[in-house]
Amino acid sequence: TSGRMIISSCGLATAPALSSRQAFLNRLLLVTILKHQGTAFIVPSRNLHHSRSLSFILPQSSLSNSMDSNSETSSRNYNLAQDPSELFDLYPAPPSVSRYNSIITSDWGKSYFPSPKSTGKVKERGRVHVDGDWHRSVQVWIVQADSQRDEIRVLLQRRSPYKDTHPNLLDVSCAGHANAGDGVLDSAIRELEEELGGNDMIQGQFSLEDVERSKAFIVTSAIEGETEKYGKFICREYQDVFILWWKGNTPMNTELFAPLVQEEVSGFEIMDGRELIKRMRQNSEELVPRSIEYVEALAKAIGCEE
Repeated sequence: TSGRMIISSCGLATAPALSSRQAFLNRLLLVTILKHQGTAFIVPSRNLHHSRSLSFILPQSSLSNSMDSNSETSSRNYNLAQDPSELFDLYPAPPSVSRYNSIITSDWGKSYFPSPKSTGKVKERGRVHVDGDWHRSVQVWIVQADSQRDEIRVLLQRRSPYKDTHPNLLDVSCAGHANAGDGVLDSAIRELEEELGGNDMIQGQFSLEDVERSKAFIVTSAIEGETEKYGKFICREYQDVFILWWKGNTPMNTELFAPLVQEEVSGFEIMDGRELIKRMRQNSEELVPRSIEYVEALAKAIGCEE
C-alpha cells in the first residue's frame, strides 16, 4: 500500500527454537512501537520460509537513518541499541584468574568443557555489566577465500555509537548476547538475522547446518571500560566463536548486508584477513580489543597464521 513498506523477518532454511525467534520478533515489534508511537501491524508473510515467519508493515518514514539531536530521540536510540532489562543466564567464573582470557580446553573439566554450564541464575543486562557477572555471547565471523589473489577477506561491522560497550569500534561480523534460556546456536542465528539480514542476504546464503558446523572455539573474555552514556562497565563473557565461509564465487561486498535495527550497527567494512590479524595483535584502537589467545585462535581458524 502507498506510503508503507513491509519488513520481513523470515528465517533460515530451518527454523531456530521458538524462544530465540520470539525474542527476535518481540524486539523488532518494540522497535516499531518506539519509533511510531504504537503504529504497527503484524501480518503473515507471503513468502514464508517457515511457519513462524512474520512481516511488519511500517510507515515509510521508519527507514530514516538521520539522528535527531533531541534528547528524547537520543535516549530512544540508546534503548533500541540494547535493552538494559533483558535477562542473561549467569555462569561461574573460570577456575582461576589466569584463565580469564583463554581458550576453553578439556583440562578445564566437565563444568566448562565442551560447553560451560550455567549457575541457574539470571540477571538483567544493565546490572550484569555493572557487577561483572560472567555471561554468554556469540560471535560470528563471515569470511571469504579468494584463491586467485591468495587473500582472505573478512567482514567487519562498525558498532553503533549507542552501544553500552565499545561504541563506534570495528568488530566481528555479527555478535550478541545469549538471552536467558536461549541456546548458543539459536542466538547465533538470531544475530545473523538481526545485524546482517536487512537485505535478505542471510536467508539464502547459510543454512542452519552451516552455522552449526561452523563453531570454532569458546574463549573467555574479561574487559573493563567506560562510555560517556553508561559510565564504567565490566564485561565478562564466555564467547562462542563461529567461522562462516562465504559460499560461491560472487565477491562478498558490504552492500549485501544491513541491520534490521539501524541503531545497533553503524556500517560494514571488508578487510584482508592478514591485515586484520596484524592490527588485532597490535591492539589497534579502531578495533574492539581481544586477548592474544583469541587472536591466535582466530588466525588459525581462518588460515592467517604467520
